[in-house]
This record gives sequence, structure tokens and C-alpha cells, in this order.
Amino acid sequence: MTEWVKSSGNVFEDLGFDSAEAEVLKVKAQLKMELEKELIRRKLSQTAAAKLAGVDRPMLNKVMRGKLTGVTIDKMVQMHSRLGKSVDVKVKRQQKRTAPLH
Repeated sequence: MTEWVKSSGNVFEDLGFDSAEAEVLKVKAQLKMELEKELIRRKLSQTAAAKLAGVDRPMLNKVMRGKLTGVTIDKMVQMHSRLGKSVDVKVKRQQKRTAPLH
């Protein structure tokens, strides 16, 4: 029988990353998803998108495949900005988990 456990709200923390690293990964994942949506909306090839975003195509390809190690949040924000998008930051108190994940 499968045991269901309530998520912390951050899949990376649920996977065992410490909370600080999980927050960074969550932000990077959100930036990646929004970047992908914009490229799809504009129907841009990776080559055209990379040029507009100010990065080379291999860097953009890496981001689009979710390989975000070595890609900084500030680089991802710059990419959004060069595509005419702004990024808002919201800081809030972390909610305490009521029961530990297994």
C-alpha cells in the first residue's frame, strides 16, 4: 500500500535538498519555466532566442533542458530582461512543516 505524505510546497526540499538550496533550485525552476513559456509564445528557435537573450545557443539549450547547475539566477534574470520581461521578487516567511517527510 502506498503511503501519501503532504508536500512541503517545494519539490526540491521534498527530494532531500536542504531548505536553502531547495529555495534556490525552486527559483531557478520557476525562471526556466517562464523563459520556456515566452519562447513558445514567440515561436522562437533556440538560436534566435539565444541571440535575443544575450547568451549562446548551448547555454540556452542547457537551461531549456533543466540543467541549471552553473547557471546563476542573475544570468536567468538578465535573459528575461533582454526578452522584454521583468522579474518580481517576493520574500515571505517560510511555513513550518507540520510532520516530517519520509
